[in-house]
Amino acid sequence: MSVLSSLRPAGPAPQHVWTDVPGPGTRVHSRAWHPGTGTGRTPVVLLHGLGLSSRYLIPLGRRLAALGHDVVAPDLPGFGRSPRDRRLRRPGGPDVATQTGQLVEWLDAAGIGRASFFGNSIGAQVAVELAARHPDRVDRVVLSGSTPDPRYRRPWKQYPQVLRNMVFEVPGLQPVLQVEYLSTGVARMVQQLVRSCDDPIEQRLPRVAAPTLVVRGRHDRTLTQEWAEEVTRLLPDGRLVVIEGAAHNAHWSAPDVSARLVAAFLAGRLDGPDGGGPAGDGVVVPRSAPGDPLAAARPLPPRAHAALDVVTTLALLTVPWTRPWGPRTRLLLAASGAAGLADTLLTDHPAGLLRVLPVPVHLNLEASAGLQLLTAAATWLRGEPAAGRWAAAGQGVFELLRAGTSSAPAGPARRVPVPR
Repeated sequence: MSVLSSLRPAGPAPQHVWTDVPGPGTRVHSRAWHPGTGTGRTPVVLLHGLGLSSRYLIPLGRRLAALGHDVVAPDLPGFGRSPRDRRLRRPGGPDVATQTGQLVEWLDAAGIGRASFFGNSIGAQVAVELAARHPDRVDRVVLSGSTPDPRYRRPWKQYPQVLRNMVFEVPGLQPVLQVEYLSTGVARMVQQLVRSCDDPIEQRLPRVAAPTLVVRGRHDRTLTQEWAEEVTRLLPDGRLVVIEGAAHNAHWSAPDVSARLVAAFLAGRLDGPDGGGPAGDGVVVPRSAPGDPLAAARPLPPRAHAALDVVTTLALLTVPWTRPWGPRTRLLLAASGAAGLADTLLTDHPAGLLRVLPVPVHLNLEASAGLQLLTAAATWLRGEPAAGRWAAAGQGVFELLRAGTSSAPAGPARRVPVPR
C-alpha cells in the first residue's frame, strides 16, 4: 500500500481548543489537527489573514496532519470565536505589531516554545514580525500571498485588488469569506486594513534568520510577481514558489498542492539550489491529479464539466423557444445560454477554443449566473407562466451546483530562481 492510498481523503477533522491567555484577559479559540501518532516534529502554526479566522485554514490543516504534522490554527483575539483583547481601548482591528504580541502570549499559554509558521496575507506580515522579533520561537516560515505590495499600500488601492482576487478563487471559498467578514464586522475590517496596509515589511525581512518559503498563486492580484521576488531577495534564506492556477488563497483553491509544498519545505527538500524536474522546469510539486486523496472534494472532472457546458448552452438557446414560457422567460434563458456559450469558448478547459479564462473565473461566472436566474425567477419573471419561472429557478440551482462541484485542478508548484 502506497503512502497516498493510506491517507484519509482530507485528513482528520479539527479539534476545538480553548486556551486561557492572561495578557488579553480572554480565552483564545484554536483549531488543532494531530496525525494520530507522535512524530517528534516541530508543530506548525497557521495564521489567518484580514478579517478572517482559522475556519478558512481547515483544508490546509487537515492535509498537513494527513502528511504527519501536528498543526494548530488560532483565532487571534477579536476574530473568529476568540473574544476581543480587553486591553485595547479602541474596538477596531489591531495592527501587525499588536497581533504579533497577542500571538506570542497565546504561544506561551499554549505551551508552544518553538514552531514553524504559515501565514496568509496579513498572517504573513505577523509571521515576519514574529520571526524578526523572536527568532528563537521560529523554526521555519511560509509566507503565502505575502503583503503589503508597495504598489497597494493605501486602503483605496489595496481593497480593489482584494475584490479582483475574488473572481480567481474557487466559488466554494466565497461563502466562507462572507461568513467570516460578517462575523468580524465591516468597521473592524476597515480599521485593520488601514492599520496594516502601510507596513514597511521590507525593513524586517533582512532580520528573518529562519529558512523562509514565499508562495504566490499565479493569479494573485494583491501580490505581484515583482514584489514576491523582492521579498525573497530581501530574506537571508528565502526561496520563491509559484502555484499555477491558484490565486491569493492558494491553500484553499489548491489544498493538495499547497500541503505537499509546505511539507516538502518543512522537511528541507527545497533547501538546495534552484531547479526542479528533469526538464529543469522548476517543478517541485506536480499538478492536482484525479483520485488524489488530498485533492479537494469536487467530483465533477474538467471533461465532464466541459461536456455539460456544451449541452446546457445548446439547450438554453433552443428549448425555451419551443415552450409556452412567456417572452421574458424565453429571453432570459436564451441570453443566459448565449453568455454561457461565450464563456465556454473562452475558458481554459476541454471545450474552450481561445482558452484565455482560468477555470476558477469560469466557475464564478457560472455561480453568478445561477444567482441571477434565481433572483429573476423570484422578481423579474413575476406574471410569466409558472412553468417558465420554475425552469429558470431550476437552471439557476443547476448552475450553482455545477460551479460548486466542479474540479479546478491547480499546479504545478514551480520554484522561481531569484538572483541575489
